[in-house]
Amino acid sequence: MRGLSGEPIYPGHGYPPNPGEDRPGLSPFGRLAMGQTTGKSSILVFDPGVRNQSPVDLVTIAGDNLDATQLVVTLHPPRVIPLPFAFVQQADQQNLTGEQNNGEVSPDDFPGTDRSVQWPPLEARIEFGVGGVGSEVVVDYINGTTVAVEASFLRVRVVVTQDRVDRTELGTRAAYWLAAHVGPGFAQSRAQRTIYVGQVDARKESDVLDVPLFARRAVLVGTRRERHPRERHPPEPTSGVVRFFQSPDGTNGVADFFAGTRERRVEVPNGGLYFSVFNRSRHAQAMVVVFELAL
Repeated sequence: MRGLSGEPIYPGHGYPPNPGEDRPGLSPFGRLAMGQTTGKSSILVFDPGVRNQSPVDLVTIAGDNLDATQLVVTLHPPRVIPLPFAFVQQADQQNLTGEQNNGEVSPDDFPGTDRSVQWPPLEARIEFGVGGVGSEVVVDYINGTTVAVEASFLRVRVVVTQDRVDRTELGTRAAYWLAAHVGPGFAQSRAQRTIYVGQVDARKESDVLDVPLFARRAVLVGTRRERHPRERHPPEPTSGVVRFFQSPDGTNGVADFFAGTRERRVEVPNGGLYFSVFNRSRHAQAMVVVFELAL
């Protein structure tokens, strides 16, 4: 007797394979990626105060849960298109060209502004999962990085979730070229998420903020903010305390970690889903916490 799959069924060998599962010549990634979007570039028109995200997905993969495998997402170094923002608003953004990376863009005034380019905190929103369980995580683009996830479903889109801190814009209004692709493998992941806490006065504490999803370790960074290119402050050693809480109102503390120039990396404790920063420096500093993600 022969099964519907065209192969003999032997006792103890289970049921015939489901449609799509009887292709031994293809790897799990080959079956997942067939006919899917495995890599694309997109233009993000960044405008502070506006919901910023790419108009198209850079990666979209969805397949059989039995083909779940490790997927390595490569976020390519971001590029900027030096055009006045007034022109960018009227143009078809996906047809803009002439992108430049941070080593190619001029240090002179950016077109349409009175200062050089200020790179915004570009991020990638990654949705992934297996079966009926999925998660969404936001990671920094930095200047190119890799992120590894185990999944049978994957979607990547460019976003900017932080565009203002203390009423200060965190980037130049411009068109930015972003790209990503996915492939199989076991590359080391470098995923991180930067949270801009804002300026914290000396011996004062910041507002309570959410700990990013999948956060594992945190590094405290501070700098004296310059309001003008001619205003250059001498560096001030970062000294502060990263506080973790169980409650969003800053109560039910879990741990207070000292984070100084030598000991800046702290572990995110279990139950610590909110955090604040206490500035122990002698001057007001713009505080940033960089979270290493468990991806």
